[in-house]
Formats: sequence, structure tokens, C-alpha cells
Amino acid sequence: MELEWGADPVDAAPPAEEAAFDRWVRRGDELLLKLAAHGAASHEYRANLREGRFFWIDPTGHVSAEARAQLLCSYMPQTSSVTMGWADPRMRGGSIARVIGMPSEIDDVDEEGAWHIAMTTADRTSAEYIYRVRSPARCLFLALSGLSFTPDRAAFVPTTPVAFVLATLGEARVATDLGAEPVDTLRARLSAAGAALVEQAEYAHRGTDWVARLERAGQRLRALSERLPRPTFFSVAKGHSSVWLERKLADDVVESLALLEEEWRQFA
Repeated sequence: MELEWGADPVDAAPPAEEAAFDRWVRRGDELLLKLAAHGAASHEYRANLREGRFFWIDPTGHVSAEARAQLLCSYMPQTSSVTMGWADPRMRGGSIARVIGMPSEIDDVDEEGAWHIAMTTADRTSAEYIYRVRSPARCLFLALSGLSFTPDRAAFVPTTPVAFVLATLGEARVATDLGAEPVDTLRARLSAAGAALVEQAEYAHRGTDWVARLERAGQRLRALSERLPRPTFFSVAKGHSSVWLERKLADDVVESLALLEEEWRQFA
């Protein structure tokens, strides 16, 4: 399951924050109990934020439960940042409305901090549960409501992954071209993006015609990440642990990503 609530709140946390934490933990336990009561606790899940739906799938491929879903925020461990759903161009159509008074992006956050941001945001919505969907590239925090064990559809058919792949490649290309991140961050970004595509092949799109294409794209991203230089012993000893990508290599990586994007646009 994707419900991991971490350690108990620290003693220094404000009472309101502790109360929110306890409330969402209880709701998470409630969701697990309901799923277990209907034999769905160990079922895989699928999210379709374009439709605003979240599904649990039994081993035969049938939908065992469903709920309405909206994106609260996403957490990217490579940059230690949280982006609210309404500020994410890729996810905006399936996110909650903008919450007045909350920043669109928050930096220097770990995953526990991302959980608290998601809880604080969910308190401003009609969410009944919070569900974390984790991938190698990012964690999505979803607001779920309207849980039903009499789903409208019998089976879940995955949508084309083209939009997801193009968005993943585009983000990697823009980040590389800007040159605003150290090499270590870029390498982690490219590697995680590649792992996310391979995961799509092994998980959401397994058994479809997309598997080989997704695996190939993921492997190419991983290969690009390995082209980026690593800090040497001498640079670390001199205190230069952050290495920046040379322009020529950055241009080569950008060109490779652009070519890969062009291949995938043929399927759009």
C-alpha cells in the first residue's frame, strides 16, 4: 500500500499541526480497514487524473473499488521541492483549485514535510483520504473522496502513455538546457525519469504494445544520466562538490532528448 505515515509528530510541532496529522492518520487507517473488509487491501491501484478517478484492480484485472481523485501536490526528491497541483502544468487539469494563501512551490522539503503540506492542503478541500502515489521521479499526493465498492466500470484500460512520456522528456530537456542545477541533481533527475518510464512498462502498461517502447526510452534516459561527470576526489577535497555541466555536453544531452521527444510525437 502507498499509505505510509512516518514517525510520530515531533514534540515541537504546533498543536494544530499535530491534530491534523492525527486526523489524517485515522482516516488512512479507516481507508485500509474498508479496503481489507472488501478484500481489496492488497490490490494494485491505477490513477487517471484526467478523468479524476482512482481505481483498485484485482489480480484478474477487474476494478474492485474506485474513488474520485484530485492532485494536492507533488514532491520531487531530486530537488527537495513540493509543487502544488494547480501550479503543475502537466497535472493542472486533475488538481484541486488554488488554495488562497498557500505558495505554489516550496523548497528545502523532505518527504515527511511533503506529507504535512499535503495534509494542510487537504484540510482546505473536501478530501476524505490522502493517498500517496510514489514513482522513481516524484511522489504525488492525491485527495480521494466518494469511495465505492460498486464501481461504474468492470475493467481498467490504461490510456496511452504518450503524453506522460513527452512531459517527462520535456522536463528533463528544459532542466538540462537551463543549466540551473548541479550535475548531481541533473543526473538524479535523468536517472529517475528513466526509471519512471521503465516502471510504467512493468506496471501500468504491462501486457500492452507500449512495453518495449517505454523500456527503450527509459534505458536511453538512464544512459544519458551516466554520461554526466561525477565529482572527482580532488574536487571534493577542495570543497567543490557541486559540479556544473559544460555547455557542449549540455547541448549534446538536450539534442538527444529532443530526438527522443520527436520519436514519441509520432504516436501523439
